[in-house]
Amino acid sequence: MTAALPRLHAVTDDRVAALPDLVRKATAMASVAGADLAVHLRTRILGGRAFLERARAIGAALHPYGAWLVINDRADVARAVGAQAVVTGRGGLLPPDVKHVAPQAMVGRSVHDAAECRAEAGADFLIAGPVYPTASHPDTPPAGLDIVRTAAATGRPVIAIGGLTADRASEVLAAGAHGVAAIRALWDAVDPAAAAAAFLDRLPALDLMDIEINGEPRHARRGITIAELLGDLSLDPRTVVVEHNRHIVRRDALGTVRVADGDRFELVHFVGGG
Repeated sequence: MTAALPRLHAVTDDRVAALPDLVRKATAMASVAGADLAVHLRTRILGGRAFLERARAIGAALHPYGAWLVINDRADVARAVGAQAVVTGRGGLLPPDVKHVAPQAMVGRSVHDAAECRAEAGADFLIAGPVYPTASHPDTPPAGLDIVRTAAATGRPVIAIGGLTADRASEVLAAGAHGVAAIRALWDAVDPAAAAAAFLDRLPALDLMDIEINGEPRHARRGITIAELLGDLSLDPRTVVVEHNRHIVRRDALGTVRVADGDRFELVHFVGGG
């Protein structure tokens, strides 16, 4: 799961989410980052319909590049648009509730101290910060690299946030972060694609393969089994029939058959009844 999670996360706030050229900037970043980019739609000012429409527009722009769409708080919107992840925080839905509403999505939780890190046992990954002083939360004291180390000690992938720049990426990686998240350093850049590239130059690249799932191009971690692929897709092997390169795979073989570049899959859900 760690390797499938993008390293670079472009997070919006209320100001950024309202930008008229938001989709253009997201597309520019995705064109250079591909599957190593996740765009987080986070805003409190958009109503349900407007939030959904903006999420669909961003998701459609990211899809050709394999970049992720992450929705903050609105698990219903995430399910409607097929987002790859949902992030919640204090006062938001708990991970089991998110997975009930949006079973296709990974779940991230925003954590700010050691107690929150220990409490988020159901999350797939953590967004830890603010690490450095940030204009987004000028009255919040930075937690420093200790919050990254504490979050990483839980064994889950950690995305560091708060005052992150390309020059600071190596510091949070050394503290145990899987990747970094930024707002102003990406969205306010004169050239968002160049800003994304500057971050990526300091982040280890994901080792991904090109595969096809139900006719759509996708990426998969190199060396994984079909069972691990289903896990990355948040699918229960007990409820999926897997056709691999035109051959049905027995359920007891899912953990031994490995995925290769160019493999084609047809995944069919079934529901048992009594």
